[in-house]
Amino acid sequence: MKVTNHDQFKNYLVWLVLILMLLNTALMGGLYYSFRASFPTAAAKHRSKQEVARDLADYNRRLAEELGVLERNAVKEALAGFNYDIEVFTGDKLTNAILDQGRRVQEIILREADLMLTDQIIAVLNSDRRVQQCEEQLRFSLHFSEDDLFTIPGDILSLATIEKIKKLIPRDRFTEGWRLEIEIVNGEARQTVPYNLEKRLEALNEELDATRLKLHELKVEAGLAEMTGEGITVELYDEFGATTSSSIIHDADIRDVINELFSSGAKGICLGGQRLIVTSAVRCSGSLIKVNDRLITVNPVVIEAIGDPDLLISGLDIIKNNMELNRGIRFKITREPMLKLPAYTRNSE
Repeated sequence: MKVTNHDQFKNYLVWLVLILMLLNTALMGGLYYSFRASFPTAAAKHRSKQEVARDLADYNRRLAEELGVLERNAVKEALAGFNYDIEVFTGDKLTNAILDQGRRVQEIILREADLMLTDQIIAVLNSDRRVQQCEEQLRFSLHFSEDDLFTIPGDILSLATIEKIKKLIPRDRFTEGWRLEIEIVNGEARQTVPYNLEKRLEALNEELDATRLKLHELKVEAGLAEMTGEGITVELYDEFGATTSSSIIHDADIRDVINELFSSGAKGICLGGQRLIVTSAVRCSGSLIKVNDRLITVNPVVIEAIGDPDLLISGLDIIKNNMELNRGIRFKITREPMLKLPAYTRNSE
């Protein structure tokens, strides 16, 4: 009887040790993951920054939509530039983009809203019969107070015109001190802007920023700067055990595929790591293939294209079926949520 109790005690002791070991393992695991969570990786920090930046970009887009300026060129360019920076920049560059570009985009949206409102006010002024019948050159100013609008000198506009302008202006725009300087010449009203060196310099800087942004966009489209976006990767393989000329990939085949991709809306294409531009050449050099006078790897020939994946894949259907059925050339097409095409570089050889 004593032996039995002793064995039971040993069994209980073994089970107790096992349970303690399991609890210890679980506790250590929890501490490890808590430690990891408190020190996020660089990738996690980058994703977090991107989420903040995308939220800010979405807010700016909604602001532009609410103010009715989403389709104005300056706003579209600013939003596109900010979205591009979010996808391309990392580390401190992304942080600076959030702080600087986010603010700049909002400034452009508000500026364009003011310009649009001014254009609407000028249109109302030009519908006023007093303005249309004014034969002399006349200057006056529209003054906005908390809830009223008046002209200096007075009695320039009809009461109906004043009321029309009031209805145009959002309630938050009735701020003390806001005014428009107006000039009437040959029965037509237009805004006059007093010369102000500081304001002129600010306008020139904004114009320069917009020009730089447009230049960058043109360089991206032309292939002279990196391009990012969704798209597809196409890998072309010779026929298994290829023995004839028709069963291997030629430069003409590659050009046909590239032309189909561009016809299907590809915004940019990279062939074997080489960005294609309008002067790019694809040609055979013996059994090898050169792009931009550089040899690229073959079997597979890798083509990366940015654009709508559905349209790009659909555009390749006919040429893909023809090459696979008639020549045994194999296609492998992969959807890519994010591609990064390098900029074109000139061959220095």
